[in-house]
Amino acid sequence: MTDRSDLIRRAGELRQQAEGEADQTIRDRLTRMADHYMHLAESQNWSEAHPADASSLGEVFTKPH
Repeated sequence: MTDRSDLIRRAGELRQQAEGEADQTIRDRLTRMADHYMHLAESQNWSEAHPADASSLGEVFTKPH
């Protein structure tokens, strides 16, 4: 898995690249990509703070719906 700081750094690079882009469509696409990288970094941060264990994974299969 990619390090959280690498994801944040890449998001910053994409935003910077978007600022210099003349084409609005490409600028929007780069900004969306940066947003996705930030979301991945936040998700990874949450996953590290809330690690799954075997009992919690077992509940997925045994908990009534």
